Amino acid sequence: MKQTTPAGDADSTAELLRARSVVKNAVTVLAASMVVALVSYAWDWLEVLIKGEPPELDEWVGLIGVAWLPLAVATTVRLLRFNRSLADRAEEAVEAFRDTVHTAHGWVWKVDADLRITWSSDGVAELLGYDARQITGRDVRELLGDDPETGSHAFDDTARQDWISGTTHRDGAARTLSSTATPVFAPDGSIVGYRGFSADVTLEAAAALAEQQIRAEHEQIRARVEHSIREESALKIVLQPIVDLERNEIAGMEALARFTAEPYRTPDVCFSEAWKVGLGIDLELRAVEAACRRLPDLPGRAYLSVNLSAQTILDERLHTLLAGLGGQSARLVIEVTEHAAVDDYDILAETMQRVRATGARLAVDDAGAGYASMQHILRLRPDIVKLDRSIIADSDQDPARRALIGAMSNFGASLGVTVVAEGVETTAELAVLTEEGLNHAQGYLLSKPAADPRVQWPDRHLAA
Repeated sequence: MKQTTPAGDADSTAELLRARSVVKNAVTVLAASMVVALVSYAWDWLEVLIKGEPPELDEWVGLIGVAWLPLAVATTVRLLRFNRSLADRAEEAVEAFRDTVHTAHGWVWKVDADLRITWSSDGVAELLGYDARQITGRDVRELLGDDPETGSHAFDDTARQDWISGTTHRDGAARTLSSTATPVFAPDGSIVGYRGFSADVTLEAAAALAEQQIRAEHEQIRARVEHSIREESALKIVLQPIVDLERNEIAGMEALARFTAEPYRTPDVCFSEAWKVGLGIDLELRAVEAACRRLPDLPGRAYLSVNLSAQTILDERLHTLLAGLGGQSARLVIEVTEHAAVDDYDILAETMQRVRATGARLAVDDAGAGYASMQHILRLRPDIVKLDRSIIADSDQDPARRALIGAMSNFGASLGVTVVAEGVETTAELAVLTEEGLNHAQGYLLSKPAADPRVQWPDRHLAA
């Protein structure tokens, strides 16, 4: 569909008014000519009758001309009707143009050949804060501002031109304008001015800029994540011991990813960015693959625990990786976090049967942090439940937290599930665990994550 602007409507209205003027002049000339001709013919025949002379050739030609008068009258009447129709249409067009000018969210303007404003709609007040009368005679380029691409406006002398420019409202606020200018030609083909229309597209421009920035940020994030997936040195694995408090030995190690790219980003941020650009599964698989290389480094019967989302557990590439581990997969524990959304527990539970068939076990991480973790426990029946730091913190001072720790310890014992307390940072918290019968713990008190935490372990004292 063809789009029009108020400036274009002005052109159409002007053409209609010019057509009406032409028809009106034609009617006037034709009517006057008929009257003059009729009077002339009547006078010639009156003179013939009075003098009794025989009619000459010009009188007979005049008589033939009189015979055509009815046709001329009919034509004049039709032209009068057409003129009236044009008048009505012109009036409607003028009204429509006025309505367009007043309702259009923009500014309609006219300039002469020197680009000085000769007429302005009231839309300039809302657009730029000026009264229409104040700007008459000003160079329109001063108000339209600079074209970001060219630095100025080279008004085209042959055809309509559209452009975007940055300018300033009278109150100092920045504005982005979308403008259209159409040249007006004199009969000799020379330019006598321009008709134009300008609208505020500041919000649209800001949205486009924001979209451009988001796209650029997305590309940067994707490149960063792809680098972490592709480059061996971009991702390192550190281990944090999970301690059997009763036996005073390392029961397992949680593998934690660390990223070397600058500027430094926490693992949570890196994985979140990966999911944002559609590479979450790829980065998790890359981390699991790197973690599994640490299996030979584990002490004794210790297991290796890795964090995975439900989506990655469902990915066939994980099962290929597990199959490649052979007997080592029996030392692997897959942790499903509280924040891992599960769309279909039945499908996930069925997939976990395949995982367990390789010897790997399932843990639910961050238990107690929210509703999802309890659903994970009830629906997936994990081998290990890891209590969130929010339950362990200050449990030596909070009877409710202590009671919950005791309840979870009993819950695990009744189902044969190992319960691990995460985030143990004080000896007082550790004492609560042993008093409530919870025998597995992990936290800075016991050992910080390290490339080889076994070096730290002999110096740790578990006694409260």
